Amino acid sequence: MISREEYLKLPLKERFIKLSNEENDRAERLFRDLVTVDLHTHIFGSIHFSYDYELVRQSGMDCCFEAVPTLSEDFAESMELLGKYKQLVAAEPGLVSATRTDEILQAKQDGKQAVMYQLEPQTIGRKLERIEIAYGLGVRMMLLTFNTKNYLGDGCTAKTDTGLSYLGIEVVGRLNDIGILVDLSHCGIQTTLDAIKFSKGPVLFNHTGACALNPGVARLKNDEQLKALADKGGVVGISAIPNQLSSEPEQGIEDMLNHIDYVKKLIGGDHVAIGLDNIYGDQVGNHREMAASKGTDFAQMTRTFAADYMYGIESPLEWRNIIRGLISRGYSDEEIEKIVGANALRIMKEVVG
Repeated sequence: MISREEYLKLPLKERFIKLSNEENDRAERLFRDLVTVDLHTHIFGSIHFSYDYELVRQSGMDCCFEAVPTLSEDFAESMELLGKYKQLVAAEPGLVSATRTDEILQAKQDGKQAVMYQLEPQTIGRKLERIEIAYGLGVRMMLLTFNTKNYLGDGCTAKTDTGLSYLGIEVVGRLNDIGILVDLSHCGIQTTLDAIKFSKGPVLFNHTGACALNPGVARLKNDEQLKALADKGGVVGISAIPNQLSSEPEQGIEDMLNHIDYVKKLIGGDHVAIGLDNIYGDQVGNHREMAASKGTDFAQMTRTFAADYMYGIESPLEWRNIIRGLISRGYSDEEIEKIVGANALRIMKEVVG
């Protein structure tokens, strides 16, 4: 396998899955006509701020559900970052901030890209009134915990797995009532199951994969969690994070497709979506930096650094390769439509409006 540096020198078309002429035309038509939604984006970077509108435009995504990453869980810091993101979107004619599904559809019709906002993780502390403040400022999804324990419950690498706290149960109810999506991607097993149980409506794992395909990786979801989510009408956004979906030295779009196949077979095509969680820069480089910094929990995530990148889906620039991959795996147009956008829009419409 070539190095990441060599890979990035390849023209985009050479990174794509090879299709017949007829299949290629079909893939281009679907990417043009369907409403594509990425449930977990970092168009402004993750641990480091980085933004280039031209790259966002070239990705072709219709809706980016942008994460506001505040690992400190400080409310003021998260709202300041949210304001910065919204100002950047407002300054760009090709982007528009959205708070409802009809605004996403209107943006598509107008030839613009919609951006929605989520807190990764939530930063309300013990003050429930902050939920209303965040909602008023445009937040439409919150991750209950990051990898470690907080006031609401246990993260996936916490020493304990005691589930959702009493405050956590109250927060889930408040999020349901106001119309903010509940994300459980980084939550521990019991916290995940509790949140699904106590939620009045569907919830999400907006950037993850199936633990069965890469056992031992704490950030992936087991079959019990996936089935519980589906029983509640929820949606799983399949990610494209190196060394999460696979622990092999060569990783790429085929690994992502394997997780899509697995989850679809287990819980049905109505519950599969896309949540790449990748960046336009060096994802593995970011993870190495995080692992080396004090206070991170990468060791507990049992994640290796076997691969340096994900061929075929290394950045959002290769988003259309997802459709090409689904075509290569024999998915119908209707199935592809659901996975790349319709399932996400369905749960957004039900919860957010």
